[in-house]
Amino acid sequence: MDGVIPRADHAHASPAGVRALKSEPRPLGWIFGSGLGAARLHPMGSRDSRPDPLGVSPLDAPEVSRHPACIPAHAHAPSQPFPLMGEPSWSLHLLSELLSAFNLEDPDTLRHVIHRVGEAVDAEVVALVAPGHLIDGIGLAHKDMALLMAAGDHRPQQIQIPSGLLQCQWSPIDGSEQLVVGRLAQSFDLEERSLLRAMARSLAMGLQVLRSVEAERLARREAEEQAIHDALTGLPNRVHVIRHLERLLLQGDGAGCSVLFIDLDRFKIINDAHGHAMGDGLLIALAARLQQLAEPDHLVGRLGGDEFVVVVANSDPVAVEQLSQRLITRLMEPLVVQGRPLLSGASLGIATAAPGETAERLIENADMAMYRAKQQGRGRFCCYDLGMRLAAQRRASLEADLHLAIANREIACHLQPIVSLQAGRPLVGFEALARWHHPLHGTLAPQEFVPLAEESGLIVAIDALVLEQACCLLAGWIGQGLGDLQLSVNVSGRSFQDPDLAERVGAVLARTGMPVGNLFLEITETVLVDDIDVTMHAVKGLDQLGLRLAVDDFGTGYSSLRYLRRFPIAILKIDRSFVDGLGTDREDETIVRAVIGLARALGITVVAEGVETQLQDSHLISLGCARAQGFYYGGVLDPVAAEAWLRSMQLATEGSISCGVSSGLERCPPAGE
Repeated sequence: MDGVIPRADHAHASPAGVRALKSEPRPLGWIFGSGLGAARLHPMGSRDSRPDPLGVSPLDAPEVSRHPACIPAHAHAPSQPFPLMGEPSWSLHLLSELLSAFNLEDPDTLRHVIHRVGEAVDAEVVALVAPGHLIDGIGLAHKDMALLMAAGDHRPQQIQIPSGLLQCQWSPIDGSEQLVVGRLAQSFDLEERSLLRAMARSLAMGLQVLRSVEAERLARREAEEQAIHDALTGLPNRVHVIRHLERLLLQGDGAGCSVLFIDLDRFKIINDAHGHAMGDGLLIALAARLQQLAEPDHLVGRLGGDEFVVVVANSDPVAVEQLSQRLITRLMEPLVVQGRPLLSGASLGIATAAPGETAERLIENADMAMYRAKQQGRGRFCCYDLGMRLAAQRRASLEADLHLAIANREIACHLQPIVSLQAGRPLVGFEALARWHHPLHGTLAPQEFVPLAEESGLIVAIDALVLEQACCLLAGWIGQGLGDLQLSVNVSGRSFQDPDLAERVGAVLARTGMPVGNLFLEITETVLVDDIDVTMHAVKGLDQLGLRLAVDDFGTGYSSLRYLRRFPIAILKIDRSFVDGLGTDREDETIVRAVIGLARALGITVVAEGVETQLQDSHLISLGCARAQGFYYGGVLDPVAAEAWLRSMQLATEGSISCGVSSGLERCPPAGE
């Protein structure tokens, strides 16, 4: 039936009893039970304002409307009378009960409070309304509530609804919000209106506290969500991923879960070329693509930067590898950001949990596998194995030892001869090479510690140490008349970016007495073109000292010809990868011939690296190469061995030094490492 909907608490009252309450001269009904007992309210003007001693209605209604949630178990039995505190004590008690009805832990607390307001004046309809908005209400069907809302601007004391004429009392709560209380037929008297206004004020206080607490809880929930989600992509962050993994690992089948660790291959290039806004857009697009490719039960998260993970529970190894290949393939496709397609690609590492595995360790394992995939060529995936962790532990140990090695001068300069390809192969000079005399692992070659030194920044100190040692050695030998020897010393990209490089090199030359015209600093093509402004600054300072450059591994980097004219380059060193094929590979021979022709045209000397056979030596001579180095002419020597060999090979009559390849003299001893 349309119209008034009986309150749920009226179900305990017989229809006759409810009608009797409405037809009698209006006592205000029952106050809900409390620890002080149930008391009956009378109009404030009544002489009989004392609570009934037995706590029951003189109407003897079998059940009077009371909200079940508001009535303690003892309230159905006769209770002790409520203590009289003057005529208004009943209203104070009622307002106190209304405030105490607010329960911050009860999601329906506002509905319970509204019920209590209705019970206090035996009203069928109670609502909290704001302009155009119903906050909460009881007693009317939805379409009849619309009538109430429509009347909100005028606040009439009577509203016609299908059930009859609804007598209304409008009481302001806070601002534009109103408490509307209505009952059929009987209007509210002065005392009831006063009571409802007081209730509205109490309701306003309760609502203020309730809303403040709710706002605080909402803010706390939002903060908690932000704490476990990435602000840029909305994906679960590292904290969330680790918690999820910990839950999986605690389960019986958690040992089978896998982590796929994904890292973009060209993110820095894109970020630098297009700006951080495009970089952020790329990460957002990548997150969306990963979510599309992952299964519903997978967790896709962002650990930071361009590092993402996919957590797979109950993983089958074959299925995980198939998913990994699918991810790699799809991530090689362009991601559209701001209407522009961006190509990045990604490398991926897989780690599957073993019994007793921790979440942090599982992520670390996947990370190591991802770096192995990058080392193997990028754009692929690699599965973790125990050897990776052992290698990482050795690497960490070496890094710690490397700090001590520099302080203890365990890094030493060794030398490899550079010869002229004229008859007799006269010695031109040496290339200085770093060796680490480790107290436990023996002598370590550059490939075992230089990459680690570059990552940690220790390469700058190593460069300085080798430069000083080499200049000291060569300056001494030149001063002793052992020949007008040239020296090539490698300089890393980190050192070349040092704005004080020229000053530091000049100080070394001054301390050691090394002739500036005999020193060449070797750098790679990549170092030259990585940051042209930094390069120009460094080259300008070195040029002012009179220093010249040698380009190492020519042909393996950018191979730009512009810098050959712009910078003071005196030597091009052909990489061993091209020298290896001389006499067997026509393409390698073509490349070597082209480099030699280019250098000759520009007045630059060519040195071939990695010569190991007589066939390679003869082909270099036929192609017109000027100089060479490699094990065919001599190995890497420590300073003592190099000096002894120099003295034994000195040709006083020629004023030059020969390696003895064609003259029959003793060849430089082989490398000891």
